[in-house]
Amino acid sequence: MDTEEIQDRFVKAVQMFMDDQHQLLELDANERAIGATLAHVFMREMFPYHRVDAEYNRVGLDGSAKRLNLPLECGGDNARVFPDIVVHRRGDNQENILAVEIKLTSNKQPRHCDLIKLEAFREQLRYRVGVFLELPAGKDFGRMDAMMRWFV
Repeated sequence: MDTEEIQDRFVKAVQMFMDDQHQLLELDANERAIGATLAHVFMREMFPYHRVDAEYNRVGLDGSAKRLNLPLECGGDNARVFPDIVVHRRGDNQENILAVEIKLTSNKQPRHCDLIKLEAFREQLRYRVGVFLELPAGKDFGRMDAMMRWFV
């Protein structure tokens, strides 16, 4: 699967999610609930030959924690990380397809560390594509579109 196909499949999953689950965004539900619904209901059918996991924090089959070397302000060296969504084959770093970090427009936390983590997922854990997804929530829903920033 090439980069363009990965991106196209993800965009389609997000569009289906926003059409079907808009109430989660209108109600400004928790980002974890939104990420899990996007992953398990919509992305699985777009990536049928891979696992789609939400908040997956393991590397390999030995149960090792997923860790990245990050700047100090983002967790520092050997920081445990919990990507919002990953598309991969468990236990095989050769098939790390997509890492996703999600923020809602209602979440006012800085985005800087999410972007750094996505670069690190690509460089250190060999994910082919990373995407930062910002979804309109609460009063922003219906007034803004979803925004995606790709790391390829």
